[in-house]
Amino acid sequence: MTAGPEAPEAPAPPTPATMDDAVAAYHDYVAERLAELRGHALTLRANVGNGDLDSAMQAWLDAQQTWQRVGAAYGSFGDLGSAISPGSRGLEGGAANPDFSGLRRIEYGLWHGQGAGELIPVIDKLLGDLDALEAKLPETAVAPSDMPLRLHEILEDAQRDHLSGRGDQGSGLALALARADVDGTLEVLNLLRGLLENRKAGFPARLDGELATLGAAIDATQKDDAWTDYAKVPLGERQAVNSALGRVLESLSLVPPLFSTD
Repeated sequence: MTAGPEAPEAPAPPTPATMDDAVAAYHDYVAERLAELRGHALTLRANVGNGDLDSAMQAWLDAQQTWQRVGAAYGSFGDLGSAISPGSRGLEGGAANPDFSGLRRIEYGLWHGQGAGELIPVIDKLLGDLDALEAKLPETAVAPSDMPLRLHEILEDAQRDHLSGRGDQGSGLALALARADVDGTLEVLNLLRGLLENRKAGFPARLDGELATLGAAIDATQKDDAWTDYAKVPLGERQAVNSALGRVLESLSLVPPLFSTD
């Protein structure tokens, strides 16, 4: 039987024509990621309740990577963002701090032998904080003037919180989280692509190449498709990641000035 013609590929979504369009599209993207995060948190709760540590650790990683992919918006979430996943600057006192909560607190518990009795209340609070954030989301959208700046800040935060080791609470999965930050950066770049091309022709393609190099360097640290504890990654592979990250951060720092006259 002769095969019929192949179905045409779905058209690519239109590139936002204005910064307001980009913010609106990004708002929809954030809402989708928060819904995805809630699903991972519910799976995490079930795994912890069943005493399935390996599955719980994977569910935590899925949840934390999803949060990293939220990208440019999490700096706008205020106290709720800090409760859901504090950055390294919000971890003073660590597990001894009664305000230490969210995904990083769960990471600490999973990798330090804590069980359901200690972790289920933390996960329930996380779910409550996610409910509050989703309800508040319409009023916490990124300001249009902040979008170009946030494009740079996502990987800047990855360098400070993940690759420095300052944010780690026992998992050693800094590179897995940095990889999700690359995804979040690319998402924001895609929303700003047309606007950026109009200001500096060819610059988005340059950023694509540098982000691809960084992503490949991070992926190369995996062994048998599994993430390696950052401290155990060979020095040469870590240097390749840091070099690629430095290069793309330098390029991304050029983006905000291109929009400074808007």
